[in-house]
Amino acid sequence: MKGGSIRSVTSRGHSGYAESGGDIICAGVSAVMQTLETGLKDVLGVETDTVRDPKTPVMSLEWDGGGSEAQIIAKTAAKSLESIADSYPKYVKYREIRE
Repeated sequence: MKGGSIRSVTSRGHSGYAESGGDIICAGVSAVMQTLETGLKDVLGVETDTVRDPKTPVMSLEWDGGGSEAQIIAKTAAKSLESIADSYPKYVKYREIRE
């Protein structure tokens, strides 16, 4: 990742690595997303708009503010997701969208 502020992160779909409930890749991505939400909301007190749809599945977090501490948490989560995608490129796609 190169510079810029992160204001949202979305995880969408199943990895297809294993059946739902036993997929270590999906579990890893979910854990990173839940950690991001916990860090922003419960640790820093940053208000987030969170969308969850377990049928799709999708988890989307969007926030405004939180300063440098929120960016540290968000960039750590983004690097973690990128690392999972690098380790399992057949099953996870990582994409940054800059506005």
